Amino acid sequence: MKENWKKYLAECVGTAVLTLVACGVAVIGQQYALGVGGWWVATSFAFGLVIVAMAYSIGNISGCHINPAVSLAMLIRKQISLKDFCFYVLAQTVGAFIGSLFLALCLRGNFGALGGNEVQDFLKVEVDGVLVADVWSLLAAFFVEVLLTFVFVIAILGVTDKRYHDGKHAGIVIGLVLALVHLMGLGFTGTSVNPARSLAPAVLQAITGNTTSLTQVWIWILAPLAGAALAAVVYGLLTKGKEEAKAE
Repeated sequence: MKENWKKYLAECVGTAVLTLVACGVAVIGQQYALGVGGWWVATSFAFGLVIVAMAYSIGNISGCHINPAVSLAMLIRKQISLKDFCFYVLAQTVGAFIGSLFLALCLRGNFGALGGNEVQDFLKVEVDGVLVADVWSLLAAFFVEVLLTFVFVIAILGVTDKRYHDGKHAGIVIGLVLALVHLMGLGFTGTSVNPARSLAPAVLQAITGNTTSLTQVWIWILAPLAGAALAAVVYGLLTKGKEEAKAE
């Protein structure tokens, strides 16, 4: 049991670091006008590099999921137990809130700008000269998040599959894939692919009356979970023959 709590604590710490540092880069980049291109690249690689750092820090303790969607895929693949899944998600969520709170402190108590996800202008429609997110905007954002999470999680499943790889370079590969999906998704959804990372900023931003992220948070929770589940099922189908051959 003691070893299990070490895993849960590692997930909490890892998710806190992800939320603090990666969201921090995104927020600071906007505040100090890096330019659209500079902010885009900096934010994408911030998320990717945090994953690399955490993978080689806590990966040998908990597997470095730091994302409920990843944990769900591992549960479906029977890599973790239902009990571990529940505690992982709890630890990740708590960690995301801790990271967001520390970020708010760094921003002198500005809870209104914590990097919460929102449907971006590219998916909105113009109504009376104002860009608004209609039903189709929300559905498109949901689809994008499912797709991005699918790409991210299926890469994780492949590179961490110990039957075919030794996993030494898994952290680098996963970090690069996360940067990749951010490069694509920032213009559509701000890129979540992580329910915990999106929930915490959305709730804390709502304290100041900025409720946009919170009203759309169902997308950032359900879509990544759906994308992860799909990735787990598809990966299982793609490797089914190999699994049977290994078993023989």
